Amino acid sequence: MEMKLWYPNDLRLAVSNTFSEREVDDLLQMPGCAPRFVYGVLMLPTVLKYYIEMDQNVEIERYMTQATLFGYKLYQFAEESSPVIARSSDPEAAVEGMLIFGLDEVQRNSIYDLEGGLMDLVSVDVEICQKESRHLRSMRTIDAVGTFAWKGSKEGLIEIGSTAWSIDNYLSSQFYDHIARSQNGTWPEAQYQSQSQSSSGESLRARGGSSTATGGRESGSSNNSRSRFQSSLERILEEMQLNEE
Repeated sequence: MEMKLWYPNDLRLAVSNTFSEREVDDLLQMPGCAPRFVYGVLMLPTVLKYYIEMDQNVEIERYMTQATLFGYKLYQFAEESSPVIARSSDPEAAVEGMLIFGLDEVQRNSIYDLEGGLMDLVSVDVEICQKESRHLRSMRTIDAVGTFAWKGSKEGLIEIGSTAWSIDNYLSSQFYDHIARSQNGTWPEAQYQSQSQSSSGESLRARGGSSTATGGRESGSSNNSRSRFQSSLERILEEMQLNEE
């Protein structure tokens, strides 16, 4: 991802974050925390925390790093829509995104609630850059990573023609502004949102439960996650409409 000076600080940190081999090993050994590969709006730490109901003070960006998925391509429903990925017959095809470590079962299921439906949770291998010393870097393949891929016909989808989805328009949108304001406590609904965050007080290094990467929704998650997200989105849209009037 090409970094720009006006990008949020948490995103800049996530993009520049590089782990050592030992750090990667430790992250992969965290119980119940199978890594996830994301390539759309969830690459933004503030947006990710909003959708998984994580306290904004948790520095999830420190558990993220750039990653590349081969054998897939990026598509959109429309010019301004969020991206989806689909398998390609070209093994050199690639999608650039972010690999997230440390998400617990409930948080991974929150992503499933958001991304499931028209997409399948699949297990893939991604490639990341790890640091060997101060000046040396090496590539490493991480296997059994969960991500969401388009499961229907690609007819009607628009191929993006790039390995990475451009986040610029989304970052400058009113929708992102409202999410950022709610997460930073400058939106009137932020207090309500913070009260509903189920994982705000937990450490990313103290997780339990299943480490499943595929197979759909994992056990032990809340059945009303989708309704909570839907009501949150409705509040944002209502606020946007009020501002436009």
